[in-house]
Amino acid sequence: MRRPRFSRLLVFVATGVTAAGLAACSSGSANSTAASGTASGSVPEKTTITVDATDSPDAGPLWIAQNDGFFKQQGLTVKINPVPGTAAAFPGQAAHTVDFAEQNYVSFFSENQKNPQLGLRIIAPDQQAAPNTNVIMVPENSPIKTAAGLKGKKVAFPAPGINLSNLGVEEQMQGYGNPPTDFNNITVGFPNMMAALKNGTVDAAFAIPPFITVMETQIGAHQLVDLMTGPLANIPSTGWTTTTYEEQHYPKTVAAFQRAIMKAQQAAASDPDAVRKLLPSKVKNMTTKLANIIAMQTYVPTLSVTSIQRVANVMEQFGALKTKVDVAQLITQPPATGE
Repeated sequence: MRRPRFSRLLVFVATGVTAAGLAACSSGSANSTAASGTASGSVPEKTTITVDATDSPDAGPLWIAQNDGFFKQQGLTVKINPVPGTAAAFPGQAAHTVDFAEQNYVSFFSENQKNPQLGLRIIAPDQQAAPNTNVIMVPENSPIKTAAGLKGKKVAFPAPGINLSNLGVEEQMQGYGNPPTDFNNITVGFPNMMAALKNGTVDAAFAIPPFITVMETQIGAHQLVDLMTGPLANIPSTGWTTTTYEEQHYPKTVAAFQRAIMKAQQAAASDPDAVRKLLPSKVKNMTTKLANIIAMQTYVPTLSVTSIQRVANVMEQFGALKTKVDVAQLITQPPATGE
């Protein structure tokens, strides 16, 4: 699959949805009216909301907010809708059947420029990159020894088109003195990548926790290359999002979600083991032993415009975005404590 050449820095862009996809519905969201006040005294317009998220540690703060009653304190009941990759949330957000979604910032910025009418908004942080959390995996006896060996091979990614992972592979190829070369991008959801790698449907697969450790322990797969190094070390990766439609029609609901998820972000940031304890009950094939040893990205307790602007700047520098993005215009800061 031929993509634009990018040198020196790793740039990543995730594909969004087509115009037809924007009309699709992915999950339902109830529109019930709150019958009682929240912990802060502000009554949300809706008591039942739908949140799209992946079955991975990325969703850790969401699980904490639900299990520890943070949403309940705000007068919210949350339906978590599992998605194979964050870009899968866009159709539901467009159709107003998904109220909030975990979203990787690259696909967020790409989709926002392609479909500005969607009115995407960043309302809370989630994670930033850490070592050994975004990698390419190969089977136990794979003849592929370096990223350069992926030329012409079938590589599994969670979404089609240009994204963090396949551009990361091309950057790694350049590190061996080779220009970006062709490889076959095969779309496979994260939960199904291990089977595809085991049965030979693909030659390699992009993986995140906990799937990295599950592949290692269950089929003997091993890491070929870590993509989150050098210029992308500690770069913001995911955040919690909504749309201008939700903000305009249900501002108190948005604020209530922000209060709950920010409390959970701070809890996860101060005690990542709280997420590890939840993994066996949330992720398929996850045991307590595995949950205690997997690498995890870093949970972010504050929403920083400057930090997230770094992602947009890198994308702009290498032509991944058509025009300059002012991240501050796409962010709705959480309300202050007590508001």
